[in-house]
Amino acid sequence: MKTIGLKIRELRIHQGRKLKELSQKVGVTASFLSQVERGVAVPSISSLKKISDALNMSITSFFDDDQPGKRGGNGFSPIVKKSERKILHPCPGVTYHLLSKNLQGKIEFLMAIYEIGASTGPEPYTHRGEECALVLKGKLEIEIGSFVYTLEKDDSISFSCEIPHQVRNIGKVPGVSIWCITPPSF
Repeated sequence: MKTIGLKIRELRIHQGRKLKELSQKVGVTASFLSQVERGVAVPSISSLKKISDALNMSITSFFDDDQPGKRGGNGFSPIVKKSERKILHPCPGVTYHLLSKNLQGKIEFLMAIYEIGASTGPEPYTHRGEECALVLKGKLEIEIGSFVYTLEKDDSISFSCEIPHQVRNIGKVPGVSIWCITPPSF
């Protein structure tokens, strides 16, 4: 599977864009974007969304691995076995396990694991749609607009994604949560 940075570089070059031009459009330094392309730095979800918008691509294009789904008895299987999950690393300390078969449907189903102190990025971000989550383990702080909510095991939340939002693990153990997002934001 190609790295996100390599896919960004390939898309940028394919579109005939210079590193400096894309970095200015995204609002990051050319040095940082170069580090992302080389796999030395990892962009926040917010930066990744800005990069995908600047390249006129869906953010899903960075995560699709171009492998066909496994077929069941009559077509593609709707089942995602644990060993077949796509693993996404959108930012340091955050891992998403894609529980949906792919990112092409109308809803995105994820298990998110936040290491101690990890967050979805340095600043809140927005996108179209709605999200809902159920915390399975740990203690997460979810900032939505000017409100901050603390969720622990078995707590749930739903909100409009068009309001700036951010998730942080403020607990003493890795935070694990299940998320449903519509339409898919990756």
